[in-house]
Amino acid sequence: MEVLNQTQKVIDMLEADIMNVDYERITKLTGIPLGLYQRIFTYICNISISGYVRKRKLTLSAELLLRGNKSVTEVAMECGYENSSAFTRAFKEHFSIPPVLITNDIYLKHATNPLSLTNQDTYYVLEGKRVMADIAKLEYEDMQDVLLIGISSKDYGVTTKELWGIFWEQGFDQVLHEYQDRYVSMEDCIGVGYMTDFADDTGLGETYIVGKYFKVGTPIPKGMTGRIIKGGTIAKAQIAAKNLDDIVNNAYILLSGMVQKNGYKLLYDNFYWVEYYSVSRFCEPAENGADQLILDFHMPCMKI
Repeated sequence: MEVLNQTQKVIDMLEADIMNVDYERITKLTGIPLGLYQRIFTYICNISISGYVRKRKLTLSAELLLRGNKSVTEVAMECGYENSSAFTRAFKEHFSIPPVLITNDIYLKHATNPLSLTNQDTYYVLEGKRVMADIAKLEYEDMQDVLLIGISSKDYGVTTKELWGIFWEQGFDQVLHEYQDRYVSMEDCIGVGYMTDFADDTGLGETYIVGKYFKVGTPIPKGMTGRIIKGGTIAKAQIAAKNLDDIVNNAYILLSGMVQKNGYKLLYDNFYWVEYYSVSRFCEPAENGADQLILDFHMPCMKI
């Protein structure tokens, strides 16, 4: 899968000069904004780029110390730490002992080896990849501008799951229902989760909005937010898996690869994804304890 090949190239680039990582080179290599690609890397490798670099640098620092020809201060400086105290704290967090007590056995127990996506012992592998989800359907559609009205994570400072709870418990769905004559594509949908502003690798998108689609010009109720989603071509995929976490964690990986095979590419300027919670494919199967759930995903793309 192309996204895995791409990530292996990023890993190889990091390893080529792990002590002096130039993060901007990642954007040049992938063509994806750094904040968004950090999230992609975390999805695929189960560790953030910064976390991977930190663990690899500490592992290499232990190797330098075990050779015995450099002091703790020298190794700290070589690894980019401002002083030996900061280095010692980080080293102890990783190896559970201070640098001066490192032994070969402790090193082998805690070392972080270079990631390889072609290694069959790795969770994600290029062949026989254990992606715990599948694309049940994928189509491309030209959509018009729509107005998303809902509540935003920026206003409430909560997780995506908690934001959905607020949406239902505080009656925002009922408020939007009063404007049902202005709905757009909500016939089989209880609501959408709109994610964007992929600023870093500390979470999903910085902005997450739970709401519904309306015709542009619909009044925005008090206490809610609105965002116009620009029209254009979108990839509409149905992602199937046993549970919601497997769907969300694998949707981008599956969709980005298949879109490219179909002669399209995702648009990363103002990139977003929409989780479209249909009644028939997601809500009712979830309520009935079905073995498989299907969640619709929408992402902006263009024909190559």
